[in-house]
Amino acid sequence: MPRITQEDFNNQIRQAMQNLHDFAFLQKLPLTSLLRAPTGTLDQAVRRLRGEVLDAIESLNPPGNMPARAKERRPYALLYGHYVQGVTTAELAEELAISIRQLRREHARAVDAVADFLWVKLNPVLNAGLAEPSAPADVTDAETEQLINQAQVEDINLNDLVNGVLATLTPLASSRKVSLSNALPDNLPLARANRVVLRQAMLGLVSFAIQRLSAGSVVIKSNGDPDARLWVQASGTGQGGEPSKVGLEVSRKLVASLGGEVKMAETVSTWQAEISLPAAEEMPLLVMDDNAGLIELYRRYLARRGYRVFEAHSSDEAIEIAEKQPLRLIILDVMMPEQDGWEVLQRLKCAPAAQTVPVMICSVLDETEMAQVLGASDYLRKPVTQEALLAKVEHWCRGPLSPAGAPPTGPAHS
Repeated sequence: MPRITQEDFNNQIRQAMQNLHDFAFLQKLPLTSLLRAPTGTLDQAVRRLRGEVLDAIESLNPPGNMPARAKERRPYALLYGHYVQGVTTAELAEELAISIRQLRREHARAVDAVADFLWVKLNPVLNAGLAEPSAPADVTDAETEQLINQAQVEDINLNDLVNGVLATLTPLASSRKVSLSNALPDNLPLARANRVVLRQAMLGLVSFAIQRLSAGSVVIKSNGDPDARLWVQASGTGQGGEPSKVGLEVSRKLVASLGGEVKMAETVSTWQAEISLPAAEEMPLLVMDDNAGLIELYRRYLARRGYRVFEAHSSDEAIEIAEKQPLRLIILDVMMPEQDGWEVLQRLKCAPAAQTVPVMICSVLDETEMAQVLGASDYLRKPVTQEALLAKVEHWCRGPLSPAGAPPTGPAHS
C-alpha cells in the first residue's frame, strides 16, 4: 500500500469535513479505504473517519462554559457550527461578532489544527497498512517537536480529559475484550498542561495498555494525593507478544515537555504507567466591588482555571485578607456608594501586606492616568468580557505561563 503524504492527508481531511454528512462521498475518499480494518466493511471505515474528524473538532473545545464569542472557543464554534450544524459563513460571522475576513482567517487556522491533530494520530496507522480502530499514535520526532513547540498551557480537568481518551479508545478495547474505566476522584487537582499534548500522551499510554491484552481491564486511577498524579493500570490475559513501544517513547517525551514524568512497571499479569504532572497552582485574587452579582460573574468567568476568588467590602477587610493570603491580584471598583475606591487604593498601597500586590482598577470611568498616578498596575473598563478579564488576570497571576503577548492595554468593552 503506498504511503500517504501529509499534504494529501490534509487535503482529504478538508474534503471529509466539507462532506461530513455525505456518506457516498466519504466512501470514495482514498483515506476511507486506508482506515478500513482487514475484516471490516467500507461503511465501518466511513463511520470511523467521521468519528475521528468529530473527535478532532471536539478537541478544540476548551473546558468550562465559555461563551462562543470567547477567543479561545471560536475555533471550535466555527468548525462545529459550519460542518456539524450546517450554519452558513454569514450567520457564523454575525453570531461570533467578527468580520467575514477574520472568520476566514480563523477558520483556516482551525481546519489546519484539526488536520495536524489527525495526522499525528493516524499517520503511523495509515502508512503501516494497519487499520485497527483508534490505534495508538506513534509520531516522528519532528512531528512531536512541532506539537510541543505549538503548545500553550492551561489548567486541565484530568477527569474530563481521561473520559475523552477512553471514549476514543473504546472501539479498540471492545475489539480485544478489554474493559476501560475511569477511577479518578472528583476532587483531583487541576493539572497545568496543554490539552492536546497531554491527550496525545494519554492516548499513547492507554493504547499500549490495551494492546498488551487479549482480555482484561485497563483502569485509570489516583491515590488521592494533592498532586496531579495518576496511573494507567492494565491487567488480564496477555496477547502473546508486546506491541510497538514507539508510542510509549512519544508519550514519555510529551509528558516530559509539560514538566512531568512517566514511570513504568510490570509483572507477569499486570502493567502500569505512573504519570506525574505539574499541578495547577491555585491563584488567590481579591475582588472589591459593591455589586455582588458582578463578583459572581467574575467567579464564573474564572471557574475551573485555577483561581480562588476572595471578595472584600471594605479596605480593612481587603487588608485583612491580604495579610492571610498570598494574593496575586486585587481587582478594585472605584465607584462604590459607601466608599471612595481611590481612597481604598491609596490605603492598599500603604498597607505592608497589600502594597506589593498588583491592583487592577475595573470601572465604567475612563481614569487610566489617575489610576497609574495612585499606584494601580492596570485598568479594565466595564462592561467586562470574559476574554478581556482572562487576558488581564492571566498576565498578572501567571506571568511566563500565559500565552505569548501582553494583555490588551486599551479599555475593554462588550
